[in-house]
Amino acid sequence: MIDFGTIKPGDKVKVVGIGAPGFANLGDVLEITKAQVDRVYAKREDGETAFFALACGAARLERIEEVSRG
Repeated sequence: MIDFGTIKPGDKVKVVGIGAPGFANLGDVLEITKAQVDRVYAKREDGETAFFALACGAARLERIEEVSRG
């Protein structure tokens, strides 16, 4: 589950739980484009966006920790 207090634009999230029917499949990676107190907006690779609000929406997304290579 994501934390609305720490998630920010550019963060990557994975669709988990019951997924996002009609928008994304389980395991799909989305990019956060906008974060608010009670919702985030995320886009797919094709640029289509959707919002995930409150606890229900947050439960569908899991933040991906990117590992820097260097």
